[in-house]
Amino acid sequence: MKKQLYSTALFITALVSLLLSPTPGRSAENTRSEPDVKHLYQEERYEEIIQTVEGKETPDPRESLYLGLSYLRMGDQKRAIIAWQQYVQANPGNEGSREVSKYLTLLLQEEAKRTAREILQQEKQLTGKIDSKAIAVSPFQNLGQQTYTPLSKGLAEMIITDLSKVKTLKVVERIQLKALLDELKLSQSGLVDTQSAPRVGKLLGAGKITTGSFLDLEQEKLRLDASVTQTENGKLITNPEVHGALPSFYQMEKEMVFKILCGIGSCPESLDSQTRAAVGAIHTRNFKAFRLYSQGLEYLDQVKYREASRSFFLAVEEDPEFELARKALLDTPLFPLDLQAMISGAESIGDGGRLLAAGTLYAPQVPEPLSGNRVMAPGLGMLTPPAHQALSPGLGVLTPPTVPSNTVPVQVHVQF
Repeated sequence: MKKQLYSTALFITALVSLLLSPTPGRSAENTRSEPDVKHLYQEERYEEIIQTVEGKETPDPRESLYLGLSYLRMGDQKRAIIAWQQYVQANPGNEGSREVSKYLTLLLQEEAKRTAREILQQEKQLTGKIDSKAIAVSPFQNLGQQTYTPLSKGLAEMIITDLSKVKTLKVVERIQLKALLDELKLSQSGLVDTQSAPRVGKLLGAGKITTGSFLDLEQEKLRLDASVTQTENGKLITNPEVHGALPSFYQMEKEMVFKILCGIGSCPESLDSQTRAAVGAIHTRNFKAFRLYSQGLEYLDQVKYREASRSFFLAVEEDPEFELARKALLDTPLFPLDLQAMISGAESIGDGGRLLAAGTLYAPQVPEPLSGNRVMAPGLGMLTPPAHQALSPGLGVLTPPTVPSNTVPVQVHVQF
């Protein structure tokens, strides 16, 4: 009996060896894999990594990570951002992706500033580069109690997110508008008025720009006003108005979005059911969570990362299903990092094997939602983006990394 078992084991071993050995006409040299990107990176062969990985339609996460590192070593921050966004998209929610998402937030802020400076330097040459499909949304001006001022940015971000679900539109990123306002010295008010709107729209390359205001009335009543201006001629396209009870702010925001869409020729009935549902999805019904999230955006713009993280964390505590706040929490670093610190951190991700770590923070449950068409400065020229993201201009970058909303959240623990 033992002899029979021994013979069987030998047979299985021989069979496995046969299956794993090179087939006739296929030498061992031909079966050899491509050079390992980590090995190439350690030897500082950055250009070879770029040539190897850029030629692939779908590079694996490890390759995207080292591609981004190689571009940073070569001084090309814009392409590094694109590579790392591919990495995050391929690994939504795992430990390495969460860390890289924070680096991307910092890199995108710097890239937005650089783009804004170049836009102003080339202002005279930007004539005729306006994208009629692009729209920018300025923070809404608070005409009431100062305590509600932070809502300005939260409201604008919600509207930007909703408009970006419409496939025929390209919506300028909030951080790019903020960077341009900084360069124009308009950021003290943080606002674009009807007189400055055409110039700001032209600089961004957006065919339309939305400005607005809100006013808290007596007995917790809120009124929202908006104006959508044609960039080329300064003509008012539409000026929707909505009002209602403060606790129903989320319904008012949706009403405003659909009125803006109708005013620019994309009424709800003209949208397919999937897009209509995506635009109409409520971000949060919790006013306190909305207020905390808005305050977090204000802190983020002030480069107060720890305070921003705390506000986003408290917003998620108030409403665990508030996806915009949850994404902002995951994407916000606790403190600023210089480029070398980000490079070292990304290198440790590769060394520590956190590229495809088990136990991801998000688990997809339903079909992937519509991707948002968010851009940086569309009028400067568009390149072909990876995945479903809209690429920035030739001077800009991709939009900030996104966490799919088709996910089941788990508890997030942050210490302050």
